[in-house]
Amino acid sequence: METNGKLQFVSTPDIPNSSKRVILEYVFADHTNYQFWNKVKVVDKEPKTVDDCPSWDSYMWNSISQKDSEFFDMITKPVAMFENPFLKSPHKLVLCDLWKTNDEPAGINTRVQCLETMERLKNDPKTGFRPKVPHDPWFGIEQEYIVTRSDNFPASYEPKDNDYSTLILYCSVGHVHDRNVALERDLSMKHLQACIYAGVNVCGCIRENGPSQWEYQVGPCPGVEIGDHLQMSRYILLRLGEQYGLRVTLKSVPVHGEAFFSGGHLNFSVRKMREKGGIKFIHHAINVLAKSDPIPLLKLYDQTLEHDNKERLSNTSGHWHPKQDEFVFEGDKKEFTTIRIPPLVEAEGRGYMEDRRPPSSVDPYAAAAGLVRACIFGDFLRPGNEQLKDLSVWNKDPSEL
Repeated sequence: METNGKLQFVSTPDIPNSSKRVILEYVFADHTNYQFWNKVKVVDKEPKTVDDCPSWDSYMWNSISQKDSEFFDMITKPVAMFENPFLKSPHKLVLCDLWKTNDEPAGINTRVQCLETMERLKNDPKTGFRPKVPHDPWFGIEQEYIVTRSDNFPASYEPKDNDYSTLILYCSVGHVHDRNVALERDLSMKHLQACIYAGVNVCGCIRENGPSQWEYQVGPCPGVEIGDHLQMSRYILLRLGEQYGLRVTLKSVPVHGEAFFSGGHLNFSVRKMREKGGIKFIHHAINVLAKSDPIPLLKLYDQTLEHDNKERLSNTSGHWHPKQDEFVFEGDKKEFTTIRIPPLVEAEGRGYMEDRRPPSSVDPYAAAAGLVRACIFGDFLRPGNEQLKDLSVWNKDPSEL
């Protein structure tokens, strides 16, 4: 809340639960897939699994176009359950996806397609290929966000006093530019604690390089769970922002025409990449990506109506984000790099790769499915590279590559 121009944390006192009744806070993304709605239901006993949470209903748009003609009464089906860090256990946060009917997913429901792609890794119906060793896909997402003013500029943005083309804020503490940083850092750390309490698989947080820009990481998560955990982490962040009276944006370009950009870098591996000699399989996947048409994958990475990520990847004022129309791979370097192999992965010869193109507003389900389709199945390969669709490579020993 704002009090005499100053921000302060607002919290409700803990109220003891003297009843067996439990509050279920239903959470679901709207048509953007990075902004959220909620509804609250009271049940007579604590659910032990997500299957104990009943389906419900809510209105929602059926596509990102947000047309009145596509605003329907839909079914919210619980898909994942977390502890509630705001009300404390036994109360729950219940993540839901949206369905037009019991059998027809909503047009904005990308989780269903993600599940189908993860099943395809087990047995590809197009080729009949079944890996000898299960792929066991893991994903991680580096979620950047910005605390903003009412005009969408970063809260600590002071261009008269700072040269942002040379200012390094990344991981800094006690910096001269630290206006408002105490509250923002407290939000960042409280968010990490709240996610851990909830059971969200977060693995860290940092101060990012832009003014009032922060990042946290989710993962590694198997398959579709990366979407479940990222979405709930986003919801918790936005709810905490309410309590702090802070505006938090997940938009990759909060102010058009200005050089404030946020990413959602996507980390990925399958079991062969994580085992001894896995670096060769990582290089194979990168080679498939390099010879693929980037447009289909970039469309899956950025499903927003504004296509802000195109502006982010086309901007040349900075060198930390990749380019829209050029595939760049230079090992562990970050400058303009499309795909990066982290230094520890390079040193150990196994691990994962990082696609730096996804925006902070990334739809995690669509992105995870898209990257698998691109670098494992070769669904977006350019003509003349059909040999890279040979899935038998994933049954080979690293020495055979």
